[in-house]
Amino acid sequence: MSEADELAARGEIGGRTVRILKGGKVDCYEYPVAPLGDDAVRVVTVRSAVSTGTELTYIGPRATNPYLRRHWDPELRIFIEGAPSVSYPIVFGYRAAGVVIESRVTAVPVGARVFGKWRHTEFTTLSAADARAQRLPDELSLDDGVDLAQMLPIAVNAVAFAEERHAGSAVVVFGCGPIGLLVGQVARATGASAVYAVDRLEPRLDIARWLGLEPLAVDDDVAATLKRRHGADAIAVAFECTGNAAALHQACRVVRRRGTVVAVGFYQGGATDLRLGEEFHHNGVEIRSGQIGNVHPRFDAAALRARGVELARARQVILGGLPRLEVPVERAAEGFAALHRPAEVLQVVFAY
Repeated sequence: MSEADELAARGEIGGRTVRILKGGKVDCYEYPVAPLGDDAVRVVTVRSAVSTGTELTYIGPRATNPYLRRHWDPELRIFIEGAPSVSYPIVFGYRAAGVVIESRVTAVPVGARVFGKWRHTEFTTLSAADARAQRLPDELSLDDGVDLAQMLPIAVNAVAFAEERHAGSAVVVFGCGPIGLLVGQVARATGASAVYAVDRLEPRLDIARWLGLEPLAVDDDVAATLKRRHGADAIAVAFECTGNAAALHQACRVVRRRGTVVAVGFYQGGATDLRLGEEFHHNGVEIRSGQIGNVHPRFDAAALRARGVELARARQVILGGLPRLEVPVERAAEGFAALHRPAEVLQVVFAY
């Protein structure tokens, strides 16, 4: 039995479900819907969005995701040689929102709106605890809800690793994809005096400008520009959100002596463009991993989610209002193909 079949048997996926197949194809396959267990709810998905930086790493003959080539040992917390941790078909996704259509939980009735990090699938089940914790506040839309379980917590967690050194200071965010735009908004909401948003694509810089961030084209020497403008010691923290080693190097250049770079991106392959003998060496720069798999010590998953919901309800971050290309789930392959046009498409959401 494949992993996807096991997920269906447990009720985690059901109905129309997006699969990534070996060789780079994407399809929409219909899985059976398992009976609903006690103390659980069944949800019909209304929206699920692609996590571009992760999901595209599973696609194509040169797919780069390390789980496809090595085995992750959860006890040693290292990759080791052996059978890969993941095999095709892959059923992925962690940005979703939907409506309860069947309930065995008194506190979560049919019709309740919920958010979560379930896969790109038409039907899923949530435990009573998850269903209660993931009720969507009335003032937020289902489009907002798509990013409450994982994407906004990623941003809150990343900013936590700045250790409040960003407060009252200008910060720099490299990458105006969905994560970078959220990180920039969270940094501003938690005290940054200005947020410079760096990208190579003008349409994405326009989105940053619309959000009230300060756009900077990657063609400029960002570090020289900002240090001449503000002084060599002005910028304490930079957030690298692209997963590109060259951008990580530029983040090391832009911060002050003994500054902090929070590495948020998913880095793969080598890092030739990260030249550790230059600013990293001479300025004593600290690089901290701020990915969600490395939760900041003062948070846990529930606290990250609660803080994100608080920011969203206070309208300090824009979630569902960010540009999205909506595609019917049956045409999932078209949605993934559109992500290869980043100047036109910021993110893709599937409608069910």
